[in-house]
Amino acid sequence: MKKYGILGGSFNPVHLGHLILAEQVKNSFNLDKIIFIPTTDNPLKNKLCDISKYDRFCMTSLAVEDNECFEVSDIEIKNTGYSYTIDTIEKLQNCDCSVKYYFICGADIIFHLERWKEFKKLFEYVTFIAAYRTGYDTAKLQEEVLRLKEKYNADIIIFKTPLIDISSTQIRKRLKENKSVKYLMPEKVYSYIMQKELYKE
Repeated sequence: MKKYGILGGSFNPVHLGHLILAEQVKNSFNLDKIIFIPTTDNPLKNKLCDISKYDRFCMTSLAVEDNECFEVSDIEIKNTGYSYTIDTIEKLQNCDCSVKYYFICGADIIFHLERWKEFKKLFEYVTFIAAYRTGYDTAKLQEEVLRLKEKYNADIIIFKTPLIDISSTQIRKRLKENKSVKYLMPEKVYSYIMQKELYKE
């Protein structure tokens, strides 16, 4: 059975931290592929700043095009309105039922999974990889993972990520202030941002 990782996010913009995490997870769990899925609006978050989903998709595509084990899917940005993980996973399963999916997320997400649409069914479909950084309080995370495993038979793996202190929020702020973002993102992504004059305001 093939093993694919799923890394969803706004990618607003995509940066080297995303790529490093994806590569580390792929190698650590011997995955065949990582699928980057730019999201539309998240029903549990405020709306994204004014960067179109098309631009976020294009930036992510540029970021991964040199890695044959990475690909980008437009499965969510094609939707109108909110997107839900369970709907995305079911569409992927319908396309290829021979794949085992690993959903990569930040450790804090684990504490909110019971708020997700049809989360019990989601636990049946995917293995969650909960990524955390050095200094994170893992005791509470381990306790929550154990609770979800016992209550729902959830398959959740805790994964320590490399310490790469880069965030999209930080990059947007630096771009707005005309500060350098060199070495924070792929050069192709930076060129796209400059060409399109994104994140100016």
